[in-house]
Amino acid sequence: MSQARNELLGEFLRTRRALVEPSGENLSGGTRRRVPGMRREEIARAAAVSPDYYTRLEQGRQTTASTTVLDALAQALRLTTDERLHLYNLAGVAAVTDLGTAEQPLGDRIQRVVAMLGDTPAMVLGPLLDVAGGNRAWSFLFADFDAMPLGERNGLRWMLLAPEARRLYGSDWEEASAEMVGMLRRDAGRFPESSRLAELVGYLSEHSELFRRVWDEHYVSSWLHDRKTLHHPAFGSMDFLTDFIESPNALGQTVVAVTPVDAPAFQAAMRRWGAQG
Repeated sequence: MSQARNELLGEFLRTRRALVEPSGENLSGGTRRRVPGMRREEIARAAAVSPDYYTRLEQGRQTTASTTVLDALAQALRLTTDERLHLYNLAGVAAVTDLGTAEQPLGDRIQRVVAMLGDTPAMVLGPLLDVAGGNRAWSFLFADFDAMPLGERNGLRWMLLAPEARRLYGSDWEEASAEMVGMLRRDAGRFPESSRLAELVGYLSEHSELFRRVWDEHYVSSWLHDRKTLHHPAFGSMDFLTDFIESPNALGQTVVAVTPVDAPAFQAAMRRWGAQG
C-alpha cells in the first residue's frame, strides 16, 4: 500500500524557500551558495523543527503539520497573508495562529472601507475581539481605542470594565456583554493555544464576575442582534443597526459598522462634539 503524499505542499515550500534571501543570523556552513534562497536546515532551525522533518515536508512525504509548525514556517519563509492562508489550505487545516499581542496591522483595502463610511461609526475587529482601528465617528460613539495602551484595545475588555460602556448600553448592558463573551468563546475554538487568549481570559476572570459566569457556561455567540438602543451623553437615546463585514484580504479581521437610524441627528451631535474639541 503506497504512503500518502502531499506534493503540492512540498512544492510550495520549496518555491517559497528559494525566494528567501539569507540573513546573517540564518547562514550556516559558510556563505557560498550554489542555489538561491535559504537551505533546508536554515529554515528548519528558524522554525524550530528538525531538518529531517522539514525535508519530509518539502518532499511531500509529510502530508501536513500542526498549526504551531505552520505558523513558524510562515514566519521563517516570510509569507504574505495570502501565502499563509494558502499554506494552511495545502496542509488541510484551519488557518489559526498564536496571537501574541493585540497588534495587527490593517490592510490598505480595509482601511479604505472604514474611511469611506465617513460619519457612520466603523471599526475593524480582529481575532479575540481586539480592536485594530476605527474612524472618528466610532471614537465619538464608543471610545478612542487608538489612544489606549496596546493591550487594552479590546472590545470585550472595554464593554465589561469601562463605566461609559454601562451607561451607553443601559439596561441592555448585561445581555450585550454576555453576547460578546460568547463571541470570545467562539474565537477561542479557532485560537485555542493563543497566548493573547490566555492573557484576556486571565485578566477578565480576575476583574469581571459577569465574565467568569458566562465564560464558565461555555456560551457561544455570533452577535445576532442587529438593532440596539444606545444612550449617549451628546444626543440621548438613539437606535442603531449593526453590520459585520468580513474581509477576505485581512486574516481574521472584520469591519463593524454601526449605522444610526436617525443619521441627521447623529451627525449634528457629532459636529457639536467636534466643535468642542
